[in-house]
Amino acid sequence: MKSKFLLFLSLAALLLSVACGGSSGPSPSGNFSNATLSGPYTYQLNGIDNSYGAFRESGVFTADGAGHITAGTDDLFAGTSLLSGSTTGSYSISNDGTGSITLNVGNGRTLDLAITAVTSSKVYLMVADAGTIAAVGSGVAEKQDTTALAATPSGTFIFQLHNLGSSDSESDVGQMVINSGAITGLYDVNNTSALVTPTITSGALNAPDASGRGTGSFTDDSNFTIGFVYYVVNSSNLRFLVTNLNGQSGWIGNGRAEKQAAGPFSTASLSGSYAFGSRGDTSVNPDSSKTVGRFTADGNGNLSNGAMDAVVDGTQTAINTSFTGSYAVDSLGRADITIAPSGGSSFHDVAWLVAPNRAFFLVDSGNVEDGTIDLQTVSSFSNITMTGQFGLLMHGYSVTENTTYDRVGTLQWDGAGHLVLNEALNKGGSVTIPSFLGGSYSVSSNGRATGSISSLSNNLVFYLISGSDGYVLQNDAGIEIDGIMSKQQ
Repeated sequence: MKSKFLLFLSLAALLLSVACGGSSGPSPSGNFSNATLSGPYTYQLNGIDNSYGAFRESGVFTADGAGHITAGTDDLFAGTSLLSGSTTGSYSISNDGTGSITLNVGNGRTLDLAITAVTSSKVYLMVADAGTIAAVGSGVAEKQDTTALAATPSGTFIFQLHNLGSSDSESDVGQMVINSGAITGLYDVNNTSALVTPTITSGALNAPDASGRGTGSFTDDSNFTIGFVYYVVNSSNLRFLVTNLNGQSGWIGNGRAEKQAAGPFSTASLSGSYAFGSRGDTSVNPDSSKTVGRFTADGNGNLSNGAMDAVVDGTQTAINTSFTGSYAVDSLGRADITIAPSGGSSFHDVAWLVAPNRAFFLVDSGNVEDGTIDLQTVSSFSNITMTGQFGLLMHGYSVTENTTYDRVGTLQWDGAGHLVLNEALNKGGSVTIPSFLGGSYSVSSNGRATGSISSLSNNLVFYLISGSDGYVLQNDAGIEIDGIMSKQQ
């Protein structure tokens, strides 16, 4: 598998010249190399394992800048088992940031990943191994700050967990206060029944080891306990792997936490234009509800100029659907939001502000869906806003084909309406590397962009945070695929 993978990479330039001959889009390029990855990286993966079904995986690997993974640790949670082991391995990166990583885990597992480096600090990951570990999966690796490993994380964090069971699921978003290893806080829970807001009455976060791996748990006022392994990215960014959901079997979950800016907050804290993206589960299928959009908050509790696209169980439920709404933010940064779509029924969201420019949120509905909100940093977008090469990561499912999809690669925008996609694709465990596809795009002033890429989709939708970042949805009938993109640097 690995030798075939590297052969594909070595043929990339030749294939591009054939596949994109006559294309008006730019060619993949860059100054990436094996030296791009150097030091420890915290990673997180979601996917489907050949033996266990759905899995969640987290860990740290250390790259030496010369193609070798010299050390690491890995935790895989699938079914009812936590499989842990040390890692070594190898990697290869082409000049456009695409490449591969192989992790050899000490417990006998091997994990092959197709990757796209966004920067030396962030890498998009896609499972490229249809053999011993996983059929499909994707995630992100982030450069670890080793100076943050000397002490237990401390401060006020906004956290988000998504937990999947055999017949149910749960979203948790809230505030976690860590003081000398003790945890208190408040959070919101959507588990397809009525939204509840428990208080965290007790909890403990143990100090991380030399790799940045630690353990913790908390209990709320309903005596519900969540246990987890956490990995430090830096003093303001933690990644979670849920290992215990109140002692219930068959559950898997993961999440993250980001340090909250100093409060107190108010309704005026949410002011400006924002883009958002979320994904979640329905009563029919996991990971089958996807939403992207944008809105303007006036700082006085009113939402305007909203637009959103959504797919639910393979049905296009929103296509550039306009909405208005209202909101209120309390002193802790908890925002109570009502969304009123044009021609549809109103629904309720709860967001927790990390800062005035960012929030985690969950959708209070029969679907268990959660995501992030980011302040748009461009006042008026246009085609020329989007220029350069972006790392792209997408994940989802085709209802029509009854198969999973993961893709990672680069997406080139030329500022004049032309796209070129260089993707590695994992379709139900069958990996294609690489594939170069041409297309076109158009950007509206509110940051909603539409794209069409040959043999992939005529209905790609992008909600731009800036000229460097955005949320992505493939808004085709019978498809549930979404993702993120960031400009390479």
